Amino acid sequence: MLKNVFASLLLLSPFFTHADWYQAEGSAPLSLGTETARQQALEQALSDALLQSGASLNTMQSATNGTYGGQQLDISAQGELMDYLIIDERKKQGRLWLTVRADIWPGERRQEQCAGRYRPGLALTAITLRHPEQGSTGQIYELGAAISSRLSSMLTPAVNITSSTGQPLDTDTALPRDAGLRKGSDMLTSRRQARLLLSGSIEDISIEDGHWTKWTFSDIPREFRMRIVLEDSLTGDVLLQRDYQTRSSWDYKKHDKVNVHQQSFWHSAYGQAVNQLLQNVSRDLVKAQACIKAVGNIMQQSGDGILMDLGRREGIQTGDKFTLMHRRQLTPGYYSESTSGATFVVQQSHAGYSILVPAGQEAKITPVTPGDRLVQLW
Repeated sequence: MLKNVFASLLLLSPFFTHADWYQAEGSAPLSLGTETARQQALEQALSDALLQSGASLNTMQSATNGTYGGQQLDISAQGELMDYLIIDERKKQGRLWLTVRADIWPGERRQEQCAGRYRPGLALTAITLRHPEQGSTGQIYELGAAISSRLSSMLTPAVNITSSTGQPLDTDTALPRDAGLRKGSDMLTSRRQARLLLSGSIEDISIEDGHWTKWTFSDIPREFRMRIVLEDSLTGDVLLQRDYQTRSSWDYKKHDKVNVHQQSFWHSAYGQAVNQLLQNVSRDLVKAQACIKAVGNIMQQSGDGILMDLGRREGIQTGDKFTLMHRRQLTPGYYSESTSGATFVVQQSHAGYSILVPAGQEAKITPVTPGDRLVQLW
């Protein structure tokens, strides 16, 4: 399926002389067959190269009756794939690895980076097994906890993770919010210093249960499908909701007990396939939260200025400007909000808070009370 898609993007025109080269790597389990693995690894590498250039991709793997059905790729490209060159191919630990250089024309609609540096706090809830009985092969009942830990490590350099809980957050049905917003922004802000909520569930880790001869003399494929939801508890928006799926050989005997917290598991063919999937998840999550405007709560006002609960940890710097939003609670869960024209500028930025002063005459005469909010101006 993707072969035709990528073929249609190969516009080898002599008029395009300023295309950029991007290097990327892709891999796939050899248990799929050498040719299928090579095609899947190539598609993965080209997808990553397009993302590096500023393209927007949505990739979903499909399986029908336990058989790998290829990938569907939705490309909203800001650039065009002109040509590619496979510069390295190798087989390692049951996987085929390809290193590719892709020649990509940036195009006129190349995606612009967001101007802000805001890094909203994110609370990561426990990732659970939807069907725990599927973990009996390998005794991998703690796979969800291992996935949570690994995903947190991948996200940490680019995402402001403020808490990682061992239990799913409860839903407060009394609040007028979707059930997915676990107790809403008030709880997240006050208890976890988080605006975003990341939750997920492992939907499928089924494995073929063949005769002992099959386990002895052939590769046994195992599924992995995970659902991820990223929610903005402040606005109620779902920023990302997607299923991710892969399939790879299970490199263990039928009755082996596998420790999913050990590196040996992540070096196996199945572990590497899941790890590659988590890298795709991490990339999508970073992108989904990248363009959110900072919204801070006013803690108090004094002669020194306005105290806001966002600081350097969230990417706030001296000189950043905010506009005032009046916020009044009507009843639990319901608020009235109105934006004023008053502008304030950050005079001091500390680790967990900032001090702002009026940026004009209107801000000097505008009343400010705790509970009001400040919205960042770009």
